Amino acid sequence: MRQLLSRIGTFARRALLVAGGIATCLTGALWFYGARPSSDRADCIVVFGAAVRKGRTPSDALEYRLDHALALYKTGRSRRIIVTGGGEGRYAEALVMADWLVDRGVPREALIIDNESSTTRESGANVSALMLKNKLKSALVVSQWFHVARCRLVLEQSGVNHTLAAPCGGNTLRREPFFIAREMLGLPAYALRIDELRG
Repeated sequence: MRQLLSRIGTFARRALLVAGGIATCLTGALWFYGARPSSDRADCIVVFGAAVRKGRTPSDALEYRLDHALALYKTGRSRRIIVTGGGEGRYAEALVMADWLVDRGVPREALIIDNESSTTRESGANVSALMLKNKLKSALVVSQWFHVARCRLVLEQSGVNHTLAAPCGGNTLRREPFFIAREMLGLPAYALRIDELRG
């Protein structure tokens, strides 16, 4: 019995080391591809959607993204902004995002709107098509740092050859540890296109 318990203990320790190594690698990938902001210009700024509260008010996460996109636009990093995210009726994320930006001085004609996407995967495909239609080849990708890597991945998988990280600032989100853990699972799943098997 002691020998069996010793073997179980050894296996558990090795499993924890392997799991820790994988977690470290995935966190490193999120940071490397998402947390290091580019200083380059791009043909467009792509802002990925997040929750909208009642009254068409952006959630904290979404407002941080919009604040950053607005700053990038005002400092001349790009002349076009693509907002992407679906939802119901007037509460569609992209429509709320567009109105928020217009209210703060962005010309309506500078905006391209995708309000048909319900997942990050769909946003990647729809934004890629809009970029192709508008002859835009490069994108500054705006979201929280832990989400940027997956956003860049879906755009590149959909044919956008040049993406640049533009992680937003703002306070730490209340559920940020959960979101980081979700991205640690989501990034490899999207890389292997496992998410598409659900469809």
